[in-house]
Amino acid sequence: MVSEQRFVSVLLILFCCAVVIGVAAADSLLPSVKEIVERYDNALGGRDAIMRHTSSTVRGTTDVHMAAGNATLSFVFFEGAPYRRLEKIALPGGEGDVLNGFDGETAWSFDPRSGPAVYSGDDRESMKRDADFYYPLNEFSWFKSMETVGIEDFDGRPCYHLHGVNNWNKKNDHFYDRETSLLAGYEFDSELGPTHEIFSDYKKVDGVLVPTKQRVKFKSKSGDWVVQQTLNFESVTFNDVDPAVFTPPQSVRDLLAKDKPAAAGKSEHP
Repeated sequence: MVSEQRFVSVLLILFCCAVVIGVAAADSLLPSVKEIVERYDNALGGRDAIMRHTSSTVRGTTDVHMAAGNATLSFVFFEGAPYRRLEKIALPGGEGDVLNGFDGETAWSFDPRSGPAVYSGDDRESMKRDADFYYPLNEFSWFKSMETVGIEDFDGRPCYHLHGVNNWNKKNDHFYDRETSLLAGYEFDSELGPTHEIFSDYKKVDGVLVPTKQRVKFKSKSGDWVVQQTLNFESVTFNDVDPAVFTPPQSVRDLLAKDKPAAAGKSEHP
């Protein structure tokens, strides 16, 4: 006769084996990083639809939440293939525009309150990555490693969690909606602490799905996720950008000519 103690021990062993097998089976059922990103590209409209466009213009407003109060600012983002981007954000009170740009070679910014700056190193790489017009198709080229680590809730949606380490050794995790296959957002560390960049309200424009709302949240000391910024895209158009728009302003060109040391600390996310 099997003793009660031995019987319980056998049950515990069987239970532990079942748990291990169950976890292994669950892991084996997770799609690969390549599969998840390919589903995302297809959900956007497919490679051909994405490659059909060579530039875009996005106009809208951004709500910035600060301790001193909230502000709503208008913006326009110009993008061009392969690596060109210009952000123009209008300051309140007619103070001018804050500019951030990448012209294919140089990462730069201009603030009418503080003047021009040019960036190098990791900051330049981060800005070039942000300027990658075909980022959904080129995603892997920006990472040293990326793996599917599970299914998690991200901003209220079940998502595949992809843990990534980019080429400049910073964590940059991606979350893809399990149901729609669309990019739900990023998780990374910024000067605010743990940060989420969230994309939503996708709409089809000229054959490609684009997010029309973008939120930035950071994790407070209390553990709550606090909205720091919300961007609302009011219009998105393709193939309408004059390449001359990406030329840095004269003040930036003058700074480049002086060959001054590059500024640091521009990048808020890896």
